[in-house]
Amino acid sequence: MNRISFKNNQFELLETDDLISVSLSDKFELFDIKNIIIDCIGNTELEIIYENSKETKLDIEYNISSNCSLKVVEIRKEKKIKIQYKYNLDKNSKLKVIKFYNVKEVRELDIISLNGENASIDYLFKTIVPDKHKYDTYIYHNAPKTKSNIVNNGLNIDNGTTIFNVTSVVYNGINKCELNQNDKIINLTDKDCIIKPNLLIDEEDTINNYETYVGKFSDKEINSLIKKGKTEYEALDILKTKFLYDRLKSQKLEKLINKYWR
Repeated sequence: MNRISFKNNQFELLETDDLISVSLSDKFELFDIKNIIIDCIGNTELEIIYENSKETKLDIEYNISSNCSLKVVEIRKEKKIKIQYKYNLDKNSKLKVIKFYNVKEVRELDIISLNGENASIDYLFKTIVPDKHKYDTYIYHNAPKTKSNIVNNGLNIDNGTTIFNVTSVVYNGINKCELNQNDKIINLTDKDCIIKPNLLIDEEDTINNYETYVGKFSDKEINSLIKKGKTEYEALDILKTKFLYDRLKSQKLEKLINKYWR
């Protein structure tokens, strides 16, 4: 198990099992962008907590070696962030990513490269959106028999606006790949939200699925809780919490998230 703290732009490695190496440097001093490279050479887990009151600018790269498995949990409680992620997966590697954001403004680019045969990623992202959030995600299936499961959930509150652009790519000759996208925005404001699921597939021998939803909680969901004695406010609070915790399947993770976002 590995644990990292990134607080007030200070990076600290709290716990390590030597199956992960982390390097930190200033990539572009002019723009104050910090570069973080995380290399995984075994089967392990990583937990990163971000707490920053000032704007954060990061370029983060994950490299997962062949036959290795990594589970990453990232929790952010920040004001404003601009981030580029790169996920590079070699042959037979597995990556599970769980990210939870409580950030006012976000501009993020995620580039996922499945470079080796049988590489796979399970990506679960949850965010509370009080202001402007935009996410551009690209998944490149660069080898046969690769698999991607991408889930993005946004909860719009206050003046929140959310944009999810998700693009999965398979080139001709890269066969037996599986591509799954599931993007959902619960909009509790009158602001516009956008989901753009893109499947750029030039190979017939693939399995691909996508599901999108933008809207509010249904009257049926709210009324069923009111009938159980809850007020409308209490019903909405229950539904918001349930939406944010859906799919996490970990009481420890729920407690950790609850600690940082409430």
